[in-house]
Amino acid sequence: MKKSWTLRPDYCGVSPVIATILLVGVTVVLAATLYIMAFGFGTGTTDTPPVADITKSSVPNGFKFTFTPFSKDTTWSDISFVLTAGAEAISFVNFTTEDFMSESGTLTKELPCQTLGNLSVYMNVTDLVGNGYVNQGDSFTLTTGGGAFSNAITYEVFLIYDPIGAVISSETFLG
Repeated sequence: MKKSWTLRPDYCGVSPVIATILLVGVTVVLAATLYIMAFGFGTGTTDTPPVADITKSSVPNGFKFTFTPFSKDTTWSDISFVLTAGAEAISFVNFTTEDFMSESGTLTKELPCQTLGNLSVYMNVTDLVGNGYVNQGDSFTLTTGGGAFSNAITYEVFLIYDPIGAVISSETFLG
């Protein structure tokens, strides 16, 4: 039987330099493909908290906190409140956007009473527009029942951006 192929004397093949470059290139492409498959392309987008502030004013038996403009649209379901007094803390959480939707405009929601030390603390939240979003001028009040915030204790209220657990703003006060 006769061979159907033979090497030609003028056939040199690929030079060793080109072969090495090709092997390195294929290896880099395969490594990059495996990296993207394992870790994703880039790090993705990270959610950043909105930028806003709260201003404090006195009301009978407590304080009113009014929001400045938020840097991005933030729904009521994206935030929660924490009030601390020394080592003690209470949270006002589980808002839903639907809780603050109103076709008639301003909506005030009274939240269940929380106990902070020997104080009963009440929170009322007001959405001026009733659109389910936290806007400039919306507010919340912290009041006490049967007592008063103490002048000897430093209280701090935190506005928390729940999707990432970041503090949007905080305000300290004495009774």
